[in-house]
This record gives sequence, structure tokens and C-alpha cells, in this order.
Amino acid sequence: MNCNFTYNHYREILKVALAAGFRITNFRDIAKIKSEKVIILRHDVDYSPKRALEIAKIEAKLGIKSTYFVRVHGEYYHPFDRINFPYFKTIKKMGHEIGLHTEARNLSKLYETDMISLFKLEKKMLEEIFKVKVESAAEHADLGRSANYWKKHLFTQIDKKEVGIKRFPQEFQDFHYFSDSLGKWKQYCICQNLSQYDKIQLLIHPDWWGEGARKEIQQLIKNNPNLFSKHKYFN
Repeated sequence: MNCNFTYNHYREILKVALAAGFRITNFRDIAKIKSEKVIILRHDVDYSPKRALEIAKIEAKLGIKSTYFVRVHGEYYHPFDRINFPYFKTIKKMGHEIGLHTEARNLSKLYETDMISLFKLEKKMLEEIFKVKVESAAEHADLGRSANYWKKHLFTQIDKKEVGIKRFPQEFQDFHYFSDSLGKWKQYCICQNLSQYDKIQLLIHPDWWGEGARKEIQQLIKNNPNLFSKHKYFN
């Protein structure tokens, strides 16, 4: 099996997991899963709703429903314009969960507003436009990330019940975490590691998958060098 970032390999990963006896679910439905082997499948949509839809189609054909965390302050997309709204609307219609990819912790400082109020506003915006109840949230952390950023993540500072959220990723400490962050696996491709774990939280960034994905992000960096100055996306 060729471990690359093609849609074909993504499909292979899911098929291998299903064949190995894993139930693959989103955060919304995790409480319903009784299987001893389970994967919580999550997507942080950082740049490309279009590629998110392609990933969602692959999952839907395999009977899988995952969580798509959507930004409302994105530099390269927002979910309310006429181009990107249909992508997310289609993802929702497929049965996938729409979650909030919040930036309230950092942007509340920029906006000089209360962090909790900003979070609630982000959540309400998604709920209004997509006619959903947003139950899950994950933090987006491009701005001002420090060495211990995730030890003091947003939900160590605010109560999830106070902002109307039921689940966030850091709650699931008994799940082994795999991520393709920046288009690289931290522990080899997950397809080579499935036999080692029974509970997995899998984060897939759609932006890095499919033909031409890496070139698209390279072009974004070239066109917006100041926004990417603190990040080492490529060696």
C-alpha cells in the first residue's frame, strides 16, 4: 500500500480500519458506539471547503459520518459566501456533524472583547446559517501559539456547559491521537498503526489531501508570506 495523501489512499485507510473491526464515528454519535474498537474521525477545515467535501463524499460512500470543524474567521474562506456555503451544506446533508473550529481565545484579544461572548457568537453564526445545533468544538491555533499552548487550551479556561458545548477533542484522553498536521504523519501513516490501538482519535486536515493540494498551500504561502511567517509548513 502506497502511503500518500491521495484520495485513493484515504479511501484505503478507511476500508482497512473497517475491515479490522473498527467502528468509525463522529463526536456527536460517540456515546452510541458500543464497539471495543472505535475511531473518532474529525476534520479541521483550515483552508479548503472544496477538499473537505471530497473527503466527505468518500466517507459517505462507506457509510461513515465524521465531524467537520468549521472556521468563521478564516483568512482563506468563510462559510457564509456563495462559493463555500454549498460545500458545507452538502457535507451536512450527508449526515456529517458540523462543529466549530473556534478562534475565540486569540481573537478576543485582538477584538478587545470577552472570550466567552466571542465563542458564543461564533457558535450562533454556524447554527443560524446551517440550521444545526453545534455540540462539538475544537480550537484553531495559528495565532500566538506558545510552547505549552495545548496544555492551557481553551476548555481549561472556560466551562463547556457555559458556552453550550457537549464535547471537545482533549476530553478523549483514553483515545490514541493521530494527526496529519501540516501534511505529515507524526507516527507513520495510520494504516500502519491500526493493530496497536483499540481507541483512536483521528484528525484529518482535508487541505492536504488530493491532487495538487500541497501546491495550493505553497501558493497561499507565496501570496501571503506575512500570515505564514511563524509556521514551517515545508522543510
